[in-house]
Amino acid sequence: MIRLALVLSLAAGQAAALSCLPADVVRTYKQVDADDAPWGAAVGRLDFDESRLPVVDWDRQGEVPPETEIRGQMVGHSLTPEGWNRPFQHAVTVRVLCFGPWCPSPRSGATYLAFVKRENGRSIIIADPCGSMLFPNPTQQDMDRLQSCFAGGPCDEGR
Repeated sequence: MIRLALVLSLAAGQAAALSCLPADVVRTYKQVDADDAPWGAAVGRLDFDESRLPVVDWDRQGEVPPETEIRGQMVGHSLTPEGWNRPFQHAVTVRVLCFGPWCPSPRSGATYLAFVKRENGRSIIIADPCGSMLFPNPTQQDMDRLQSCFAGGPCDEGR
């Protein structure tokens, strides 16, 4: 009987866990490319006030805000068909999405490859718990794969 209770409690904990596809820059590119909204991609240093990130109180999970917007700035380069060669220095809004009690923890001052959405005159960078729109420390391979897609070349997901 104790063994059955232990198995059931473990199964319940696993059912409550967040399940995400592995993040992939090409999959995200295809997703935003199909969207009617204007999107771009930039790589560089993202700065914002980390103290504004949502904090999860595991005893009061229902009070976690589903969305928090934080003003910030990104400095680096944006993607063109010729490569990552257009200077990018913009005020951005970091839109932090929490899925229930699961929230992302982006770090100010870190280097990111970000998909940037233009919305009502603002540049929006979305951070979600699955890491599907904001990629820390991107590899040259991922940047090359994304540039290939953008330029109309091979556009293969996940390697």
